[in-house]
Amino acid sequence: MSESKSVEPASVHSRILVPQRYNRQPIISRLVSRYGLTFNIKAASLTSDHDSDGWFDLELSGNPQKLTNSLSYLQGLGVNLLQLAIANQIQPNHHTLPFPNPATKLSPKDSAWLTNKWQEQFQQWISLGQTNRLRLQLCVLKSYYQEPVISELVSRYGLTVNITSAILQPDTQDDGWFDLDLWGRTKQLYSSLSYLEKLGLPIWLDLSSVYSDVYDGH
Repeated sequence: MSESKSVEPASVHSRILVPQRYNRQPIISRLVSRYGLTFNIKAASLTSDHDSDGWFDLELSGNPQKLTNSLSYLQGLGVNLLQLAIANQIQPNHHTLPFPNPATKLSPKDSAWLTNKWQEQFQQWISLGQTNRLRLQLCVLKSYYQEPVISELVSRYGLTVNITSAILQPDTQDDGWFDLDLWGRTKQLYSSLSYLEKLGLPIWLDLSSVYSDVYDGH
């Protein structure tokens, strides 16, 4: 009776260029849900209000065959896989959505306020009957650059995550900012926000689209 051999996980570093037409699709999230990979975003530049492609420096790890399949999936979509070596040659576009604190570094007071604010906003979101989609702005502090924070939202909490805007410069001392579209059950969404709170990452829920939908219905 032969024993199945365990396969050692592999890792890949790549910069990917996501065409503008895919900016509203959870392509990176699918690398976790479809291929069981873990990803860490090392640098990123993506704007939601500009007709331009998005850039992500990704560290992907997982089963070697699934890694190969995931890269084939990206190429099949027309997502270009580029050398990570050119990362420092790409200047990020700063026309991102306004954040609660436009500075790249948050004071401890501002960080704590944003971290604690989300629970009150979450209750507002529930009161409006929202149960599936939640938009938020997340600040990934520089101390968490080596942690696959966004990947964990998919693998640990079963969410679908779409990154609609991002600014994270490579080899920098600044914090990273991400606009995220989260899809999942209310309990999953709450648990994921609790996870981010435990990490001490500032969260700002974007309820503007929720309120506009309510007002448009009257």
